[in-house]
Amino acid sequence: MTVRRFYSDTIDAAAGLAALSAEEAHHAREVLRLKTGDSLNLFDGEGREFTGKLLSLTKSFGEVVEVREIVPSAPESNLSITQGSVVIPGDKYDLVVQKAVELGVVEFVPLTSMRCEIKLKDLDKKLTRWRRIALDASKQCGRARLMLIGEPLDVKTFVKGISDGFDQRIFFSERDGDKLSFDPPVRTLVSVIGPKGGWDDSEIAAARDAGFDIATFGGRILRAETAAIALTAILQHRFGDIN
Repeated sequence: MTVRRFYSDTIDAAAGLAALSAEEAHHAREVLRLKTGDSLNLFDGEGREFTGKLLSLTKSFGEVVEVREIVPSAPESNLSITQGSVVIPGDKYDLVVQKAVELGVVEFVPLTSMRCEIKLKDLDKKLTRWRRIALDASKQCGRARLMLIGEPLDVKTFVKGISDGFDQRIFFSERDGDKLSFDPPVRTLVSVIGPKGGWDDSEIAAARDAGFDIATFGGRILRAETAAIALTAILQHRFGDIN
């Protein structure tokens, strides 16, 4: 029998107790049809996983007992990726967020650009949706650490604000770049993926001035969502835990 996973930020491991929020309790009771006495797993969003049993469950609250820490089913990668990705219309960006979680991205920042069809002021209301998608993806893929989704930024602001603490900075572009190359060892990395219309010259220049390597996929023209997923998988294969 599959043991269901839930997120809880109120886990008291020392006391062996935890609580489910109204949203998680509703999902457990009304969707999954769990009942008192059922076993479940919890994760705290900071990398820790627990097992426990339901003591009580209503539509708005759940109490978990016999809580003890276990090894997360999906360990975190040794590569810490911060990904900035320009927003694309429709539900394709939902897929980008979901796959970023599955591929182990630590921090994700929605971006706008000069050729982006969506404006910065329109993104705030989408943050709640993306964070919910990230939480659901964490439940499904077994990660115990929640991917942080930052406030939306213009791409020029984003690249200028990146600190020197990253081992490598990659700005993916269909033009004016070189094939992907790396300078190992790499443990912290920031990647930027652009819009379907490509970058403006001033945006490429801003990234280069900020110390980013301008990289291409060797002449391949990829859809924005494909580029985001493919680049992250390549990075995890090269430096992380996909090998």
